Amino acid sequence: MRLSLRRRLRETSPVLATFSILPRVEVVEAIALGGFDAVILDLEHGPYGIESLPPLILAAEAHAIFPIVRVQRCEPALIGSALDAGAAGVMVPGIGTPDEARAAVNAARFAPQGNRGAHPWVRAASFSGRSAWFAEANEDAAILLMIEGRQGADNAEAIMETPHLDGVFIGPVDLSHSLGVPGQIDHPAVVEKVDGIMAKANQLSLATAIFSPTPAGAKKWMQKGVKLVALSVDTDVLASGMRAVSTAARG
Repeated sequence: MRLSLRRRLRETSPVLATFSILPRVEVVEAIALGGFDAVILDLEHGPYGIESLPPLILAAEAHAIFPIVRVQRCEPALIGSALDAGAAGVMVPGIGTPDEARAAVNAARFAPQGNRGAHPWVRAASFSGRSAWFAEANEDAAILLMIEGRQGADNAEAIMETPHLDGVFIGPVDLSHSLGVPGQIDHPAVVEKVDGIMAKANQLSLATAIFSPTPAGAKKWMQKGVKLVALSVDTDVLASGMRAVSTAARG
């Protein structure tokens, strides 16, 4: 039986993912066939919502990759709905305070660990109605909080001390904007914040995750021990690939 995402994040081998903002089954299949371990279905920036998730999640599961959902915002109903639809884990954007962190984690965990709405007839529970599923879901579902701004970076230690949290996803692009160096993800100010967050996460035995726009950057982060790297976005890979072949054809 395959490890859950939550357990996989505790393993030594990193998870290679990519963001998907194109709500197409074929795109998810292509990501899986391309050798990725996970797809991040991006409801924050993609033009789709919870209602589009079931076939995308099924496509990921059919090819044995993890379907992770980035919800639109830190709202309990959105977090619970993504998990009910069968997400292996959720990413919650824009976490800036310990209170926001606790609210997000509580929404992803059933009692007594949290206050997620209990409904054992959803897809994630195989429509079973089994009461044992609640404990299984608490054990299997991964919750990653996104630290993307100056406030989150400043409060990172307190955020990461939230009980039942699996890890933090560091968003270097948004972080660069909040630090006054927009888009400069390799700027010393950004790197200093990222390194500080990663060091504290390691002390707390939490998984770290991060975005990289390039394969070289992804490789660098994996070598540094990051547990999940989101390499690029489906639209960028598609557009750059199209540009490359058209340029090659025109000579």
